[in-house]
This record gives sequence, structure tokens and C-alpha cells, in this order.
Amino acid sequence: MQASVIIPVKNDSKRLHRCLESIYRSSIPVEVVVIDNGSTDDSVSVARSSGAIVSVEPNLNIGALRNRGVALSQGDVLAFVDSDHEVPQDWVASGLRLLESEATAVAVGAPCLPPEDGTWVQRVWAIHRLRGPVRSETQWLGSGNLMVRRLSFLQVSGFREDLVATEDVDLCYRLKAAGGRLIQDKAIRNVHHGEPRTVWEFTKKEYFRGSSGLKSWFAQGFPARDIPNLIWPLWFGGVGTAWMAMFILVLSGLVVRFFGLMPEVTAYAFRAPERYSITLIGLLFLWFTPALLLSIKVCWSEKKFGSVLRLALLYALFGIARFAAMVRGR
Repeated sequence: MQASVIIPVKNDSKRLHRCLESIYRSSIPVEVVVIDNGSTDDSVSVARSSGAIVSVEPNLNIGALRNRGVALSQGDVLAFVDSDHEVPQDWVASGLRLLESEATAVAVGAPCLPPEDGTWVQRVWAIHRLRGPVRSETQWLGSGNLMVRRLSFLQVSGFREDLVATEDVDLCYRLKAAGGRLIQDKAIRNVHHGEPRTVWEFTKKEYFRGSSGLKSWFAQGFPARDIPNLIWPLWFGGVGTAWMAMFILVLSGLVVRFFGLMPEVTAYAFRAPERYSITLIGLLFLWFTPALLLSIKVCWSEKKFGSVLRLALLYALFGIARFAAMVRGR
């Protein structure tokens, strides 16, 4: 089998250069296709100077960019990676070996590794992403580390081009619906230098990643398997919003009492608001409990006991960000 590596890029020339260098160190020959989304930096010249096939396709969603790359490629296997990734010498070879050994597998890949000098956010979130066995069948694989048989990809018409995000999840579900198996194997190593470095970056990234979640779910016919993925944002976003409203109300009452403002209101609506503080703290703990329990479970299984609270925080922020994306919709 021969592989074609498909790389979408926009204004990321430095990391693209590193990505291309790592790919061209491959232990086997590969075809490389770079699809530029209208960069204003030197991403195009970096790609062309590397010897890659290059096409400029401005103002397209990420799924459309990858489909354009597939159209220009010739490989039997389509290896998808992003410009902010770096791969080891055996990356392509590992994926091809797995596909050759698993005749019914249509796609293989693995969660990406955080950079070696990663922040606590990158390291802790990696506990969640990298949990579980070394090799297993899975429901979906991320498009930053994904290899798909060309015929299977074309059979399901490739990536949906109207989705802003989650195009990889949607593709994988359609591959499985067509009868294919997806295998996750951590031997297919791949470092993602673009993983969010801070809590704020993490929240923004998850907001973006959730922007097409409902749209994809509707298009797939409301599969029951995704209901837990909807309940989590509703709990942390919806219930969290209600908790914040109550917090603001109680805090307002405390301010009113402290400064002696609006005495006639104080006598009624804000009578002893400090009584509600304990209830509010209890509700906060109740709201946070699912994130804490999930974090304990994951950290226990991965023997990362010191990361329980930080991972729980990221789980809660994940739900809030995904809820905001659901409310906004795209």
C-alpha cells in the first residue's frame, strides 16, 4: 500500500515547516499534499519548497480542504495530519502495518501526544485523551492523526464540507455505518504542538470544536450513542448558568445589606441572604460532582492521582464551552 499525507494549513508556516520535515523523514516513501486556505504568510512557499503538491483553496471549511487534498492525491491510504503536528519516522509505516494486519479495518489512528514541554493544561488533558488500552476498536478518530483506506473514504463521500468542526467524528460514524471498523493504536504516535496551553485557550478551543455538534447529530438521525455527549454540556452549561444567577442574586443581597441600601427591599427580598450561602455552596458542589467523579475514575485508572482536581476543572470547562457552542449553533 502507498500513502498520501494530506495537510490543510492557514498562516502557520513555521509549524508547517516542522511538520513537513518530520514527514519527509518517513521510513517509507510518501506523497504529500498541502492545501492552503488562503494564507497571507509564507505557508505556500514553505510547502512548495518542500516538494509537496500544493493547492490554494481560500475560504473553505476544514472538511472541504481535506477533500480537495484527497482529489489531488494518488495513495491507497489517506493519512490526515494538521500543520501544527510533528510525526516520528515510523508514523506512516505504523499505520500501514496495522491496516495490512486488520483486513476489516477501514481507518486507524490514535489520540495525539502533548508536546514534551507542555503546560499543565496540555499534560492533564492528555490523561483524558490517552486513557485506555494500547490498542482497541473505537467509535471515532481525530483527523490530526488519522489514516483511512481510500476506497472506504470515497464510498462515504469523504468529509462533510458544511461542518465547521467535528467533521472527523462525522466521517468516522459514517465509515462505521458502512460496515467498517476503526482501530485506535497508540503505536501510531503523533505530537500535537497546537494543543491549548492555557485554561482560556482550552475553553475557546472546545467552544470551536463544539460549534457543529448539534448539526452533525441532526444529520446522523439523532443517534442515541451521543446523548451522554449532550447531557454533559447541558448540565455544566445550563445548570451552571442557573447557579451563577443565584450566586449573583445572593451576592447582591449581601452588598445591599452591607451598605444599607434599599432598606425597604432589604426587609423582604434580601432578608438574611447569608442564610442562602450554605445552600449555594452545596449546589456548587452538586454541580461540580460529575466532573470530580469522572476525574477520580480516570486518574485512578491511569495512576495520575495528583491531577484529580485539575482534570475535574477541565471537564467542567469542557461542558461549559460545549454548551455555549450548542446555544450559539452554526
